Amino acid sequence: MGKLQLPERLRWDHNAWYRRWLLRQLPSEAGTVLDVGCGLGELARSIRAGSVTAIDASERMIERAATTSSSVRWVHGDVFTRELGRFDVVTSEASLHHLPLREGLTRLKELTKPGGRLVVVGLYRLATPADVAMELVTLPANALVGLVKWLTGQRTGSHDPEMPVVWTAPALAEIRAAASEITPGARVRRRLFWRYTLVWDAPEVH
Repeated sequence: MGKLQLPERLRWDHNAWYRRWLLRQLPSEAGTVLDVGCGLGELARSIRAGSVTAIDASERMIERAATTSSSVRWVHGDVFTRELGRFDVVTSEASLHHLPLREGLTRLKELTKPGGRLVVVGLYRLATPADVAMELVTLPANALVGLVKWLTGQRTGSHDPEMPVVWTAPALAEIRAAASEITPGARVRRRLFWRYTLVWDAPEVH
């Protein structure tokens, strides 16, 4: 991914950086929410809704997440084959790149109710001069945030060793093309720290 390798004490969770943004995209009165690829459940536990379901393919991750909260419905399974129903909101935080892009985005769309919302924070691969130019901002910002967190005693180096790591991801152009085809009208934005965001509002059925 071209990511700067900071000393361990200066490494930090890039996904958590966008978590508050992601939570702000959820409707204030969301009834049902599904978090796909929940890992240890940090995002799922932060969601306020009528009911929250979180699914992950790792049985170990789900076992550990289930010990942290009884208010979330924790599901171990394959998101492609597990019968889950449809939800007012579907979230995916750094998990879509673990799936084939078009198939994964299509499945997230299928899980979103008409009138519902899909929110993705994902990783993209550096592939264009614009991506490389973004590194001129991202690399020093990444080091600076890591240093500030270390100096102020905030948690750094937070990647759990049991969490799967994928070193490849689709290019941003591929993501935008897939979104245009599968979730027309989706808002896709390039972000700092090797991330992009996607917000799609499913059309109402009339």
